[in-house]
Amino acid sequence: MNGNRGFDRIWGENGNDVLNGGAGNDSLAGGAGNDLLRGDDGNDDLWGGFGFDTLFGGRGDDELEGNQGNDLLYGGQGRDDLEGDGGNDRLFGNEGNDEIEGDDGADILHGNQGNDTLDGGRGNDILAGGIGADRFEFDLGDGRDRIVDFQNGLDRIEIDDLDRGQVQRAINGAVQQGGDTILTVNASTVIVLEDFNRANLDLNDFTF
Repeated sequence: MNGNRGFDRIWGENGNDVLNGGAGNDSLAGGAGNDLLRGDDGNDDLWGGFGFDTLFGGRGDDELEGNQGNDLLYGGQGRDDLEGDGGNDRLFGNEGNDEIEGDDGADILHGNQGNDTLDGGRGNDILAGGIGADRFEFDLGDGRDRIVDFQNGLDRIEIDDLDRGQVQRAINGAVQQGGDTILTVNASTVIVLEDFNRANLDLNDFTF
């Protein structure tokens, strides 16, 4: 199903749908099934629904939500907001300062270009900020997450509900394991900084 120029609202139904918004600020909802949604130009709102969906925001400041299933989300150009919801999702912000949230499941998040905010949510996630000054957000109980490209002096880590003293104690207990730094906040919250020297980790790498 294809939209035209202007503000289109397109809903799929049961089955594997292909929805194209075209130019304009469009709203696309896939419904049940393994759907393909393309927002194209404009500030679009894409919702995958149930199933293993693929969402492309295209140009503009888009909002993409995978919902249930192992979804694939691409923000495209612009300041995009991506949310995987349930399932083991892969999310790519691409260009712009994007907000990327995996939610439940073992998710893979890529910020790519721009100053992005990445939050894997619950589950053992892999986070890659890419180019830019990125922020990695964590809650207690998120699981064992890996940051694959943490840039000392540029990127920042935020751990909700922890003050400076609590974070300093976690830093003091961090260990070097091969080339990686292991930061254990508690039994259910572990942050692995790949290819990062433990000696370089201090409070300046965190935001409060």
